[in-house]
Amino acid sequence: MKLGRVQSEHDSRTLHLADYVKIASLPTPPAKELLETTTSWPMLANNQFNCCTSAAAGHMVHHWTAANRRGVFLTDADVIRAHAHLTGDRLMDCVSMLDALKYWRKTGIGKHRVHSFVKAQAQDADELRGIVYLFGSAYVGLDLPKFVLAGDPTGWPQIPWAIPASVAPEDAAPQLANGHCVTAVGYGEDGIYVVTWGALKTMSWEFYGCYNVETYAVLSSDWVGSDQVSPSGFDLTSLGRDLSLVEGSSSQ
Repeated sequence: MKLGRVQSEHDSRTLHLADYVKIASLPTPPAKELLETTTSWPMLANNQFNCCTSAAAGHMVHHWTAANRRGVFLTDADVIRAHAHLTGDRLMDCVSMLDALKYWRKTGIGKHRVHSFVKAQAQDADELRGIVYLFGSAYVGLDLPKFVLAGDPTGWPQIPWAIPASVAPEDAAPQLANGHCVTAVGYGEDGIYVVTWGALKTMSWEFYGCYNVETYAVLSSDWVGSDQVSPSGFDLTSLGRDLSLVEGSSSQ
């Protein structure tokens, strides 16, 4: 299994979720949220190349469209094409989530462009729940620990991402070299349901709190419908206006 995420550089113009949605003021998300949109997930070339940022985008597109009964699967070729553009055809290079999001918004991945994106507070469980509930999924960045990648890859989909009590501190520490991007499509008391490496798996809330370094809410017509109506409580008009101010810049 490959990874593919590097740390996003700070961009002062990146919009923040808290500026548009006050999670605490919205109706409380349900205790469990998981739309069963598919029984299988494609790998999207993330077993060949370090393309997790584009593969996670592909999983989000399928989840959104399946929820709207359209069910669009992006292909390996769609993801490889996007990753090649982002890396200058160096497919084993890694990409930041922010760069992938900008490309997804301006150019599109597999002919699917997103309207906008906003950054959430890292490791904030309430914001994660709110994002999944309002936007259908979340774009999640992790610095994985050594013990995750040391496990048996043939059994990993059935093994929840949780922190074993017996793990050594050096094996449990977040690793900058193990940057990974996944799609969160649901949550419950036992944790977050994420799609990665062609499978749906559970990530414990403790694991999310320890290893999450970036989370984004992504607004797409694939989720909200062709009329561009935003989820309840989301100020789409203000967000679109702010995005237009930086439309011509490669920084946003």
